[in-house]
Amino acid sequence: MRFLRLFTKGFFLTVNTIVVLLFLVACLAPYVSPEQWWPISFITLLFPLLLLALVLFFICWLLFDYKYCLLPMMPIVIGWKSISAFIAFNYPTSVKQFANPKGSLTIMSYNVAQFGLYREKDSKYNREAMFALIKKQELDILCLQDFYTSEKKNDFNNREDISREMKLPYRFFSSDFNRDGMQHWGSIIYSRYPIIKSDKLKMSYGPRSESLIYADIVKNKDTFRIINMHLASYRFNERDYRSIEKIKKQEDTGLVATRNIVQKMRDAYVDRSKQADIVAAFIRTCPYPVIVCGDFNDTPASYTYFTIRGPLQDAFLRKGSGIGRTFAGLAPTLRIDYIFPDKTFKVNSFRKINSGLSDHYPVIANLSAVR
Repeated sequence: MRFLRLFTKGFFLTVNTIVVLLFLVACLAPYVSPEQWWPISFITLLFPLLLLALVLFFICWLLFDYKYCLLPMMPIVIGWKSISAFIAFNYPTSVKQFANPKGSLTIMSYNVAQFGLYREKDSKYNREAMFALIKKQELDILCLQDFYTSEKKNDFNNREDISREMKLPYRFFSSDFNRDGMQHWGSIIYSRYPIIKSDKLKMSYGPRSESLIYADIVKNKDTFRIINMHLASYRFNERDYRSIEKIKKQEDTGLVATRNIVQKMRDAYVDRSKQADIVAAFIRTCPYPVIVCGDFNDTPASYTYFTIRGPLQDAFLRKGSGIGRTFAGLAPTLRIDYIFPDKTFKVNSFRKINSGLSDHYPVIANLSAVR
């Protein structure tokens, strides 16, 4: 019996130690670029599970042998920077509690997944429902990623239609890809207020590279810069998603499929780290207060998140609550869509709309200039 107790304690101590080491490695992600050591990015995906394991270990040691409580508690203290970026410790608020102060600015960031362009049956309905959702928010600034528009007859001219229907007359569109000069894909910024300057900056080069876009906007006597971007994705195809489901269900070992998926993920992590460095350098040169929006395709535990955020605020952490998942697929802990205001703005509110119209949820922040 004594042997069994010693073996059990030794086993849990060993597992606890392994979890501690992995968690501490994940907490190094803000300082280690995947370009230098890409495996760290895969470990950051485990961050919420590792944190949960540490909490459970702490409770168990507290109940059964309190002298080991320091083992899970110390990494939690050491890794507080990553934990505080992952979880918003605010009391949840209802939609009715959101009252926008006079003169404030309401901004939305939304990956619209091309308005359901490639949905076989309901793309028209999907587009109409998205338009209705966006219009209801009465926005001042709208930042869209994975945007599609067309000038072809009997197709959707989303670029013009949104300006007209949402009463957002000013805009800047990246048009990173086009087909026959008529169909366009990219990111776009819409504004209720005049845009005095706008441009785009290539974050990478290649057939599928996208741009960071920005617009300098004047509201009353204040000028601020909106930055919008869509960072490199994993570019999983339907076959990859089927392989992931098979691996999850343990239907086969999926060795070849797993190797292909890992390769795509590794390449995306490295690409995003390079893009994040470019974005951070650009933000540092901005002559006006900035509001950064976008689909980063990376979690708050990542190098990408911390590099781009820098000294900026995370609107979700200011006024959101919980984990704040913004991506509907793969895992329930993926917050990859962000609004980062400069510290010259006060974050009045933040909310996320759990809409299934895209694989991303739109995020909305209301901001006021600090006088």
